[in-house]
Amino acid sequence: MTSTGPLVLLLAVAVAVTAATGVLTFRRRRDTPAALPLTVALASVTLWGLAVVLLNSGVPRPWLDALVLPQFLGIGATVLSLRLFVDAVSGRTTTARRVLALTVEPVLLVVVVALDPQLHWFHATVEHVGDPERRVVTAGPLFWVHTAYSYMVVLSAASTVHRLRRQTRGLLRRQATTMLVAIAAPFAANLGVVFLGDVVEVDVTPLAFTVTGVLFAYAVLQQDLLRLVPVARSLVVETVTDAVFVVDARERVVDVNPAGTALVRREGRPGGEVIGRAFAGSVEPALARAVGDGDGDAVVALRGGTHLDVRTRWIRDDRGRVLGRVVVARDVTEQLGAARALERANARLREQVATIEHLRAELAEEAARDPLTGLRNRRRFVDDLADRLTAAAATGQPLSLVLLDVDHFKAVNDTHGHAIGDEVLVAVARALSAHARAEDVVRYGGEEFVVLLPHLDAAAAHRRAEELRAACARVRVEVEDLRVTVSAGVATAPDHGSTPDELLLAADRALYEAKGGGRDRVALAD
Repeated sequence: MTSTGPLVLLLAVAVAVTAATGVLTFRRRRDTPAALPLTVALASVTLWGLAVVLLNSGVPRPWLDALVLPQFLGIGATVLSLRLFVDAVSGRTTTARRVLALTVEPVLLVVVVALDPQLHWFHATVEHVGDPERRVVTAGPLFWVHTAYSYMVVLSAASTVHRLRRQTRGLLRRQATTMLVAIAAPFAANLGVVFLGDVVEVDVTPLAFTVTGVLFAYAVLQQDLLRLVPVARSLVVETVTDAVFVVDARERVVDVNPAGTALVRREGRPGGEVIGRAFAGSVEPALARAVGDGDGDAVVALRGGTHLDVRTRWIRDDRGRVLGRVVVARDVTEQLGAARALERANARLREQVATIEHLRAELAEEAARDPLTGLRNRRRFVDDLADRLTAAAATGQPLSLVLLDVDHFKAVNDTHGHAIGDEVLVAVARALSAHARAEDVVRYGGEEFVVLLPHLDAAAAHRRAEELRAACARVRVEVEDLRVTVSAGVATAPDHGSTPDELLLAADRALYEAKGGGRDRVALAD
């Protein structure tokens, strides 16, 4: 169910109540002149509300566009009949000329709405959005003309009732007050719909007019109120799809609607008359246990696979004494199934996202590694070095760096080929990794390598660099007379620099000093 579903359901119930009220007032049309215009008003509101319900019930697009005409026919007729009803109540003579004058605007409204798909004077734009689709419109100039006219008519009716209230006392004054409240309800509701359309997605004005119709009927047909309300409520309870059980203080079913009877029979319980039986003996045990001996809400799974949303409420008299309970059970099997399917889909989506994140991390890691040696490459090294320098500065610890270069590597490639050159690089990488942590060894580029030495000062780093140089000197490849050596430059932060560029430049200068001194040696930055 969409977020507007409960409101549409409430509006459908209101349409039923309005229709029932209209039938009752029509039967009293001979008793008072106000009954006939009130009946027309209730019929118009019923048409209006039915159109709004259908517009928000997922009907196909052609129906969405076709329903606009009966919707505004109901709106125009409602405003017209409201004015005529107030005329009748206030004793004003309703002439044919006045009725004709008041009919002009509703007739023009219907014509304009019918031609609007071509003219776009009433609705400037019309879009069909959502799933299920609904119409989203922007108001055109004639919409505001119609709105202003309708508000003027409603306000003039309210002004007439207000004058009537000031001129009367007692029962008539109370009736006029009731009518003013009845006029104010749809007026306020329509203001919200027109000017807060982004917030109020469903036209709730017919719902407010239902209140108006019932209050008008109460004000004019007081003696019929006690008959009207039970009939309307009975109509609603009989037609809703929720199962409704009324249980007395002795836990006997004293009333049940058709949906409740159908539920009992569908679940394989004893058929026949449910009223008069014990509630626990009439329904499935799971439902009886959920209801228990108190009130509250619960979701119950029945044996047939049906899931019910069960709500139980106490019925009390004016003194608070318990008379019984009302149990309302709604079949939510389809909704729960959809929710569980959505949960499973979300779980699969989370798994897929996790897989994608894992693959992305693997790709990022592969992109940051040298495919030949398996060491980290230069791509992420500089950023990592900056973070390490920041951390070292914060703790006051030194951080040293060794920049190593394979001696005469170009000659190795030229003499023995690139395959042997690659073997030399792989062997050097293994030798360095055997004497340092994997995350601290980097192939910086070509035949150059970097080894980070955290927490070591310049002297200790120089000694460790000598160990690394000696390890590389022990490297052997399957080529006669090929001896592998490396030259190394050592730099320490903060002595030789506090940024990656400064530290690498100091190590590079020391490396060139080592090469200039005959290679296969280590030099410490000055």
